[in-house]
Amino acid sequence: MSPSNGTRITSVPGTRRFQFDCLHSAELMQYGAISLYQFGDLSCDAGFHLSQHTQVCYEISYIVSGKGWFGTNGARYELEQGDLYIGAPGEMHEGGADADDPFRYFYLGFQFNTSSFPDSPLLSIKELIDGKQTPRCADRLDIRTPFAGVLKELSSASPFSEKMIQSYLEQILVLTYRNFFSDWEAKYPGEGWENSAKRAVFAAIHYIDDRLLKIDDLGEVSDAFGYSLSYLSHLFSRETGDSLRHYYAKRKWEKTVELMKEGNYSITEIAAIMRYDSIHTFSRAFRKAFGLSPSSYMKEHFGKKGTSAGPSE
Repeated sequence: MSPSNGTRITSVPGTRRFQFDCLHSAELMQYGAISLYQFGDLSCDAGFHLSQHTQVCYEISYIVSGKGWFGTNGARYELEQGDLYIGAPGEMHEGGADADDPFRYFYLGFQFNTSSFPDSPLLSIKELIDGKQTPRCADRLDIRTPFAGVLKELSSASPFSEKMIQSYLEQILVLTYRNFFSDWEAKYPGEGWENSAKRAVFAAIHYIDDRLLKIDDLGEVSDAFGYSLSYLSHLFSRETGDSLRHYYAKRKWEKTVELMKEGNYSITEIAAIMRYDSIHTFSRAFRKAFGLSPSSYMKEHFGKKGTSAGPSE
């Protein structure tokens, strides 16, 4: 970890495809019993190599996608999507990305604030990390969610962001403890890593339904939950049998037909509501989807005559 301050987004061809990095070293950010040193999201190229260095703080990494490896004190551990990796101060750390499927991972660097919070129950996690038998395990409890929550709060601060960040950081520590050192298992339906894809798809569906007329690009949907568009699309197709793009288009056309049925808008107004640049573009897209022009569709299905449809009708 390189010591500097601030938040930065970088891309280094051949090593880092993308990196969001929030660094705090000279003055650690205090969140209760946790002193934040570094937090980020790193998407690696196949040539990425993390050179050997001494850990200056505790670190928890979560593999979002792809494959790679980390090493601790000379021992190498292969990693893949859904794995957690923890390190402690003083350990020798290194790593690298897989040549064919380079990993993307979230990382949290921190210290335990033992002086200000000597009675915090989180300090017991420090002792367990210091005495860990292995630095790697598979996440069973959807730790990705609080990681994504911290990234969102750090990238766009708003009222109560500090409270939310502290809550998410504490969740990361507790879920790390439960993954590595506890037999605790979630008892409620839908919890756990095996169901995280279903929850992501469920959230995406509701996001589209709630903001249908405000979305400019599907990348907004994936960004809202900390996923890449390609990965969310993969999950969506796997879980629903339909593509994310097709679902979005279907919902837009359903909304278009609802507006036509209401009879309160002209075709030109509906085109504008549905965020088309022109009536011509809307009419061509509508004809491709339904096989009829907008005005013909309204007349055939609702007995209404559309107005201001333009020559492309």
